[in-house]
Amino acid sequence: MARILVVDDERNVRTTVALALEREGFEVDCAESGEEAVDRVRDGAYDLVITDCRLRGISGMDVLDEVKRSAPETEVVMMTAFGTIEGAVEAMRRGAFHYLRKPFQSADVVEVARGAVEARAPASELDLRSGPERASAFEGIVGRSKPIRELLELVAKVADTDSTVLITGETGTGKELVGRAIHAASRRAGRVFCAVNSAAFPETLLESELFGHRRGAFTGASTHKKGLFEHAHQGTVFLDEVAEMPLSMQAKLLRFLQTGEIRPVGGETTRVVDVRLVTATNKELEKEVEAGRFREDLYYRLAVIPLQVPPLRERTEDIPLLVDHFLRRFSAKVGKSLAGIEPEAMEVLQSYSWPGNVRELENTIERGVALCRGPRITLEDIPARLRSRPAEASPQAIQSLQSLERAHILRTLDQVGWNRKRAAELLEISTTTLWRRLKEFGIDGDRAASGARARP
Repeated sequence: MARILVVDDERNVRTTVALALEREGFEVDCAESGEEAVDRVRDGAYDLVITDCRLRGISGMDVLDEVKRSAPETEVVMMTAFGTIEGAVEAMRRGAFHYLRKPFQSADVVEVARGAVEARAPASELDLRSGPERASAFEGIVGRSKPIRELLELVAKVADTDSTVLITGETGTGKELVGRAIHAASRRAGRVFCAVNSAAFPETLLESELFGHRRGAFTGASTHKKGLFEHAHQGTVFLDEVAEMPLSMQAKLLRFLQTGEIRPVGGETTRVVDVRLVTATNKELEKEVEAGRFREDLYYRLAVIPLQVPPLRERTEDIPLLVDHFLRRFSAKVGKSLAGIEPEAMEVLQSYSWPGNVRELENTIERGVALCRGPRITLEDIPARLRSRPAEASPQAIQSLQSLERAHILRTLDQVGWNRKRAAELLEISTTTLWRRLKEFGIDGDRAASGARARP
């Protein structure tokens, strides 16, 4: 039976937390001060200490430091009010397992406690029978590695500002999760969070999506529509793949950032909205500016606070935590009761370079859960391309593959008379992906369809 120490100088909080944990079978002690908590940790072995950040006398941070010094195997969970969220992230950096934001539900503390207790088990013995992922998590971001802790520190620092944030990182690293974390840790958390992919809309529709439109503004506009900026008033808008935005649309976005004013497509009046803008891209915007594809003035407006999300290959120690997280999710989804993953399979996952980052790992675990026929995911459930550990392709090989892809797309378009919808069906991709590929290859589809197409 796991032993837990609950530390809070408010009796009601101590009692509520202790009762919730005891009902779940935990052995619980309580301390009303930091000094008492330190004495109890020195005298007895605890699996978990749950302490408030702010205590009279010795603070919760002091309790954390003493636990990590005298009983490093004991996990610590911090309880924090909204105004001390930055301190909670600092505690995570110093070794805390997780934090609970007050007020919280009894179910929340029980789940976090289970996860913290299970975290003491070796990563190769992951157990999916109960509890949440074994990871420090900040609004869905799973990881305890140094790069992730440094990222979370920055998120906590910038969350309560209104400055625009530019999140960069490779595809699949979790840029939208970071955007959501910024919103969730800010004073706008109770308001709307809207996410939109700039590459998913043609220019006219993107303008309508962001600024709204009036009835009759264009073909198909049969009613008035409120744009995302108006919908998210006093909230946050996350604009993904911002590098794909056409130059004319960039000018309109720049004006919005300068004035805060929106004017629906086809409208004659403007209104001011209060929106925090967070953008993301997997491209180097500085190079896009140099190439004339992105406005320099807009770049500086967006990159007031730049955040870089590390690729998975730079945080491999987080892989067991991420695997556990995805195993739980997909096991529950398909109704399986898996006991974990075999050490040999975990070794393969930790040695792979993950060019697709966390998204690729997520897809791999979903596949493994679907194929698994035993109590644990085995080496045979892992894709062969991961098991063979092929060497990374050279830049020349990548260029060659891109040339082949370009030629194949052009041949397919020729076959269907440049009907993009039909071509996308034959290529087994979406029309949005086809449009993006044409743009990446520098092919103007309208000119190409009329005979001015560049040949491979």
